[in-house]
Order: sequence, then C-alpha cells, then structure tokens
Amino acid sequence: MAIEEQKDVLQDSTENRVLMDDELFAGQVQEELSDSEIFAGDEDFQLFLAGQAREQTAARRTRRADSVPGRLPEVLTAHRNFSALQKILAVSIIIIAAILVFTFLKSPLLLGTNRHSPPVAQQTPPAKPAVEVPEQTTPDQTRKPEPASTTTQPLSLKVAQDIYLQADYKKAYDVYNQLSQNLPAGAEEELLNDFLKLRMALCMRGIRNAKRISVESGKAADSDQAYHLFLTLIQSRSPVVKMLANYYLSFIELEKEQYLRARIMAYQTIALVDAVDFDSSWTASLRSDCHFLIAESLTRHILSLCDADKDLPGRLWSSFVEVDPFRNLNESQLRSLLSRGSEQLSKGLLGPQIQNLENEGASPFGLEALDRWSVVCCGAPIDELLERFAANSRLNIIWHLSNTSLPEEGKDAARQKGACLFLPEATTLQFITIAAGHAGLLARQDNEGVVDIFNPADYRSLSEHKDMLTQEAVSLWQRFLSVFHSDRRVPNAHFAIGLLKAQTEYVAEAVAEYKLVANRYAQSSLAPFALSHSSKIKAALRDYNGARQDLTQLVEQYPENELSGRACLNLADATMKTGLSNEAGRLYSKVYHLGLSAESQIASAYGAGRCFYEQKDYQEAAKWLSRHVDLVKNQKSKELYSSCLLLGKSYLAMGKIQQACDAFEAAMSGPTEMMSGREYAEAVSSLVEAKIQQAEFIEALAILENIRDGRLSVEESVKLLLLKSSLLRDIGLVNEAIAAIGDRAQYTLEPQAKASISLELAKSYCAKGNLKQARKELSEVLVIVEPGALAHEIALELADVCLKLGQNSQAISVCSQLLDLRPSETTKQRALNILAAAYSQQRDYERAASALLGRWNVTNSEKEKLNTPTKVGVPSDQLQAEGK
Repeated sequence: MAIEEQKDVLQDSTENRVLMDDELFAGQVQEELSDSEIFAGDEDFQLFLAGQAREQTAARRTRRADSVPGRLPEVLTAHRNFSALQKILAVSIIIIAAILVFTFLKSPLLLGTNRHSPPVAQQTPPAKPAVEVPEQTTPDQTRKPEPASTTTQPLSLKVAQDIYLQADYKKAYDVYNQLSQNLPAGAEEELLNDFLKLRMALCMRGIRNAKRISVESGKAADSDQAYHLFLTLIQSRSPVVKMLANYYLSFIELEKEQYLRARIMAYQTIALVDAVDFDSSWTASLRSDCHFLIAESLTRHILSLCDADKDLPGRLWSSFVEVDPFRNLNESQLRSLLSRGSEQLSKGLLGPQIQNLENEGASPFGLEALDRWSVVCCGAPIDELLERFAANSRLNIIWHLSNTSLPEEGKDAARQKGACLFLPEATTLQFITIAAGHAGLLARQDNEGVVDIFNPADYRSLSEHKDMLTQEAVSLWQRFLSVFHSDRRVPNAHFAIGLLKAQTEYVAEAVAEYKLVANRYAQSSLAPFALSHSSKIKAALRDYNGARQDLTQLVEQYPENELSGRACLNLADATMKTGLSNEAGRLYSKVYHLGLSAESQIASAYGAGRCFYEQKDYQEAAKWLSRHVDLVKNQKSKELYSSCLLLGKSYLAMGKIQQACDAFEAAMSGPTEMMSGREYAEAVSSLVEAKIQQAEFIEALAILENIRDGRLSVEESVKLLLLKSSLLRDIGLVNEAIAAIGDRAQYTLEPQAKASISLELAKSYCAKGNLKQARKELSEVLVIVEPGALAHEIALELADVCLKLGQNSQAISVCSQLLDLRPSETTKQRALNILAAAYSQQRDYERAASALLGRWNVTNSEKEKLNTPTKVGVPSDQLQAEGK
C-alpha cells in the first residue's frame, strides 16, 4: 500500500509540475548533515525504484537488439538516459551541497565582520521622503568615537580643555565624546553630560570654521549636527547650558538669514542671564551682545523686506563670538556653575511669580513705567504671564494675532508658547519687551497704559508693517546707545539707524546719522561707507554739490579704502552734474588710468567722452568714446548705443562724415529697448543730415521711409516728418513734400507740434509759389504758438511772405514787433534785412539805412537830427546857430 501511494505521488509530481526553489527549500536548512540523513527514504520505495530501473534497462536492450540485428545486446553504444525523478534528485543534491559549502565558508567572515558593522537589518536605509527634512539628531547619534584612538590617550576634563584651547577641535571632540559616553547614566550626571555635549557642538562648529570641509569629504554635515545638538541643549535643566545654547543658536540663525528666529534666541538668552550671574564683566558683555543681536536681527529683517540688504559692509553686523565661562574651572566649580540658577527658576514652576519692588501696591496711574519688578516664570504660557503682570501693573494688553501663520493650532497659538525667564529687577518696558520677544512676539506700549502685542512675521499691509518694525528697530538701537554708550559698536548702531531712516521719508535724519559716523568716528571702518551712503542720498535728492563734498572727503581721507575707486567715479558723476565738466573729465581720466576694474574703466571712459562732448572738444570726445565702444563692443547695453550716437555727432562736428555715418548706423542697429525714442530720433536726423552733406538724397529718403515708429512719441514723430518734408522740398519735390504733411496739423492737439507742421507747410507753399496760402497758414498759427524761438521763426517767415506779396507795411510791422522781443542774433539780422528791404520798396531809404545799421525805431525828430550836417570838433549849439 505504501508503495502504491508513493507511486501516485511520484506520478503526480512528474506529470503536473516541478517544484520551485522557494517551495523546495522552504524548510529550515541544517548546517551539518550525515550521509544517511541526506539520502534517507523509505526502504520499500527504494527497492521499487531499483526494480523499475532494471525493467526499463532490459526493455531498452531488447528494443535495440531488435532494431539493430548485427549488434550484441550486452554492449551499450549510447549514453544512459536518466528519468525526470533522477534528474530532480541530482539537481537537489548538488544545490544542497553548494548551500552547505557556502554556509561553512561564510561563517568565519560573519564572525569577523560583525565586530565592526551593525546587522544587515540595521544597515538597510529607510525609504526617503519626497522632500528631505533634516532630522534632529540626538547627541549619541552625532558621531561615534573610534576605540583605537580613545584607548591610546588619557581622558580627563583638563585634557579635553587643553586640547580645545589649542583649537584641535577634531581631537577635542573625540575626547569630550568619550567622556560623555563614560559618564554613568542617571539624573545626577545629566548636567555634566549637557556641558560635554555643549563642548562637542562647539567643536563641530570649530571644525567647520577652521577647515571649511567640502561636501564631497563626507563631513559637511558638522554644521547641521552642531545646530541640532544646540537645539537639544536648549531643553537642558542647566540654566547656563540653556542660555549659551540659545546664544550660539542666534548666530547660526543669522547665518541662515532666519532673522526673526535669531531675535527669539537672543531674547531667550537675556531672559536667563540674571539667573546665572556668574561674573559681572562676563554677564555685562553677554548682555550687550544680545541687545545688539536683537536690534541687528530686526534691522536685517526690515532691510530684506525693503530689498535694501545688498552691498552692505560686512563689518557692520555681529560675528560669531564664543563665550567661555568654564575656563580654568575644576569639577566641583563646574558642577556648581551648571546648577546655578535652578533654585531661582524653580520658584516659578507652579506659576509666574511677580513682585513690585518699588511699592507694596500698584503705582498711581501714569507712573507704572517707573516701577521695577521681579518676575520669575518657568514654563507657563506667555498669555498667562502677561495677564498676571497686567493685573499687577494695571496695564491693558491688546493682542493683534488674528493673522497668525499657525492655522493648525488656532489663531491664538502664539499665546500658548511657554515662557522661561528670570528678571530680578526690570522696568515695565523691559519686562514686556523681553517677555514678548522671547516668545517671538513684539510689544509696543503707549503713554496711556495700553500694550499692543504683534507677531512680526504676520502682516496685512506691508507698508504699515515696515513702518511699525522700523520704529521698533530704531527704538532698540537708541536704547542700545543709551545703555551701552561706551561699547565699541556705537558707530555700527548709528550706521544701522541711518540705513533704517533711509527707507522712510526722513532721509535728512539718515544723512545726519551717516555724517555723525564719518566725523565723530573717523577711525571706524564704517566711516568711508557712511560717506558713500550719504553721497548716494544727496545725489538722489539732486544735491550734487553736497554729494561732491562727501565723496571728496572719502577720496582724500581714505585713499587706500576699497571704496576709494568707486567713490572717485561717483565724484566725477556728481561733478559733471554740477556743471563742472572740465573737472569731471579730469576725474574720469584719473579713474580710467587707475585701472581698478573693467567696470570702472568702462564707466570712466563713457563719462569722459560725455564731458568732452559737452565742452565741444570733439577730438577728445571721439577718443574717449572710441575707447568705450572698444571695451563694450561685445556687450549689448544702453551705454554702448548712446556712446555710438555721441561718437557720430562728434565725427559730424569734426567733418568726418563717413565715420559719423558708420557710428549713427551702429547706434540705430541696436534692439528697441536699448535706445529711447529721443535718442533714436536724434540718430535718424543726424544720419540724414550726414547723408545730405554727402549728397546722397535717395539714401536719406530711404532712411526716413524705414523708420520704426513704435518707440517714438508724438513730438519725435512730428520732428522726423518735418525732416522728410524738408528733404523733399530741398530736392524739388514740393508736391510730395506737401502730400507728406497732408492734413496732419488738423489732427495734432499739441500746439507747438501743430505750429511746426504749419510752418513747414507754409515753406512748401512758398516753394510752390502759393504765397497767399502760405500767408494764411502762418497768420493762423502765429496766434496759437507759444513765445519762443519757434514763434520768432514763424514771425520771420510771415514777414518774408508779406514782403514778397508787396505788403510792405505788414512786413515792417511784423519785423518791428519781432525785433522788440530781442530774438537771437541770427533772427535779428534776418529781420533787419527784411525790414530794410520793406523800407526800400517804400522808397524810405533813410529808414532802410537805419535798419541796416541796427536802428529800426526812428522817429521824425531823430530823422531830422540824422539830416543835420555835423563837423568834426564843432559844438552842436554852434551848428544850430549857423543853421538859423
């Protein structure tokens, strides 16, 4: 029966499927097996298999003998064929043997490698999120020491301190880390362990600052590890560790440009300074640093909102300063310092403790700001702390947090932040400022006892928000100056106030702050920057003389400063704008030959070319403008095409017509946005003028026909239209000139443009011989034109038309009125010539002669005097007697 069941199983396994590897080896694999265990099986089943094999062999031999008569049946002439079951068994044996060999070979390696690497399950990295967020590592995860290095060197707190003072931060980190791991677990050593972790974080930061390890080295995460380690230390039970962690974090947040978070950390440091009170000089220095950090962080946040945080002196702001109150302390002194302040803070564990130090009861109304308070709080919400203080000081607290950025916690989430502070003696203003600031809020008190609480990160109106923050920042700097008036950073405070005032409408006060820094603190590194900023404000106000004075002071007092070259260039700009083009040209030339940078040479060459062009020194102008074009010919900029325009005009004035045409064409070839409409119209008109001088009238007309009108204003379009009409009239195409203008004057609303069109049309009528139409156009437009050169030209043209029409009286009248207006010499001479011609046509030769002599208002008595003969050297009364 057993044989039949096994035969059925064998047939099912061979006919249906072959087992997969995972099914075949699903059971537990034994490492060592005997031969009997490997080839164990049912004895009856083995006998059955042997019988089956003999029967199959005999049958094959019989078939072969029958098919091949000449071959003996006992001789085998082909390879033996195995059954499917035999093949499966053979493969299974081979696989099991391979597994056994692999297992025995791998066992020693696992024993050796497990000493240095974690299990495979621990080495498998978890799936990374879509956005990687830096994890807050625990102190034990920051870095693990190597046993080989720690066993060969002595370990003690003094050894670690000495190595740290030698700035060997890598070795110091290993020692502090080993000391931390050697400390026994328990609450008794928790404070000392926090101190060691603080030193480890400072070592990480020292490694980053000293070596600047690149990302490829695999240790660029030291800064982030230090940051996360500091974050864990602000939860320490040691007040001094908590305070210093906040202090160092404020610098890190400033480096990350997280200014409001840096402000919070600085306030949290101030809130714990009095709890430690280790050394009066040390705490005073730390307190001044924190107040400077608070004002600096708010100022830089405002400047970033105003986009005015570029090109500021790096020496203006704070730099990382390590505070080390643990130097030269033994273990007992260290433990005493680490626990100092815990007893004071424990008084506020159950709730804020507030006491008025000045009076037993509340002060009279209006004198609350003069009171001094003792406040202790350890973990209570800021809302509760301020409510209790308001109840004791009779202040009214108003919260303005409706637009909070924490919707998941509710609009009043900021009011539930925990407060931890110890202020043994603080005024009302000091308390509400520190209490609100260390919770990330901003408190402002008015004279009526109302305290408004704001969130500096939220706003509805940006302009109002910037104004409020600016007022608070200026107030912080002024408090810093009043309290720490002998601090070395007083010039920095004045400079920062100037930056803030410059963003408001009180720019005069900003200039005053800058001048205070430059004159009172002339030895400060910020003095040249103050002069530079002052000159920029004055130049923006068009006070070029004042800007020139500041820049002159900068260049003369600080010739070696980094701003000297740029200041000299700005001085040349201000000098040119004051009208002193000769002096400005000299300064531009000086900057160019200094060769401070390619940018300064480009700007100085362009400025020198403009100065010499204004002086009508066209040869020098062409030299400097050519230099500028050569420097920027591969750059497309507005200055390039403006320089080409001035260069063309300089060549035109020098009579170099072809060079002028090339320069004008280069100016016109630029993109539309690189030239203003005025410059484009000027370039076209100048190029047409040059072509006319070369007698290339067809090319001049082609240029005027291909004008791009998109960039031109109405005035500029009219100017080019009149130029086209004038050109057509000059080459004899009068009808085309009249047609080009057409009825444009009727659709022009601007009076001066309309008058210019009418004048050109009248000239075309005169050239055609239609004098009456010309007189009509001129008479109509003379009424609406504004006084000036254009009115004088129209009057002169009208007088000439009247003269040609034989209307001498009208010509005389128009010329006389025009001469009474004292026109330019050219217009005056033409008017006198027309007046003399009119008198001549009236046969009044005496007045004609007077007009030619420059006398046009001649009365009858003056005419008789002119007719009286005179003798040289004879008195006039004698001549009158002889006449009688």
